[in-house]
Amino acid sequence: MYGETGWRAGFTVKAPHWTTRLELALGEPAALRVLDTASIVRVAKDVRRDVSKASVERWIQEAVAANRLQRVVRGLFLNRLIAPPAQLSEAAVWLRPGAVISLQTVLGDAGVWNNYTDWVTAVVPLAPRYTTPSLGRVETAAGVFVFRGIPERVLEVGDEKDRLVVGIGYRRATPEAALLHWLYLSASPRSRMSAPSMDLDIAELDLRKLKRLAKAMDMEDGLKLWCDRHRAHGAPSVVKGQIKRDGQVRT
Repeated sequence: MYGETGWRAGFTVKAPHWTTRLELALGEPAALRVLDTASIVRVAKDVRRDVSKASVERWIQEAVAANRLQRVVRGLFLNRLIAPPAQLSEAAVWLRPGAVISLQTVLGDAGVWNNYTDWVTAVVPLAPRYTTPSLGRVETAAGVFVFRGIPERVLEVGDEKDRLVVGIGYRRATPEAALLHWLYLSASPRSRMSAPSMDLDIAELDLRKLKRLAKAMDMEDGLKLWCDRHRAHGAPSVVKGQIKRDGQVRT
């Protein structure tokens, strides 16, 4: 822990080793939660200017072995020194620019979709300003991603507070947006994704937010059709205290 010597008031002072100071820096609340090798080297040089890249790379190998870092793909890591530790979802945008965590991951975490999976599902904007992304299943050392593409004009439409969770450091869809993303993909001839399951529990969805987003995405008819089928399936649609059993909304 101590390996660098200095002088203070006539006494020899042992400073913490640069690796200890690096780990303290990576544990700070403001530290990056997802790191590439270049980012780690920059932090290391902040704590010791003359440290070599080779030394930092050796530390990275040791940190991965000790679970201080979790490797995602070559040169990309989840910061496990920060509290709470970084999660796999946070790395999606590093793998596919503009990626938004959505679909089964969001609906499962919200209690709407009950078939748990530890795969991370995300939607990726399709637009000329982005390189055409590789979609589908992507296996990494930290887990599996499934990326699906949606035109940016559809993905980014509507009030940001309606479509994205606020107060977090990565792009994550609201449950309402996640359901509409699923409906959009199931209706797209370019997607092989089937329609959302009829046993979805939509009790935690915000009806007003869902309707606003459906209107902005020009999906009002598609949402109504799915809700009619969901109701016919026999599952009461409870949405934020509003119960629909016979096509009527009661408050």
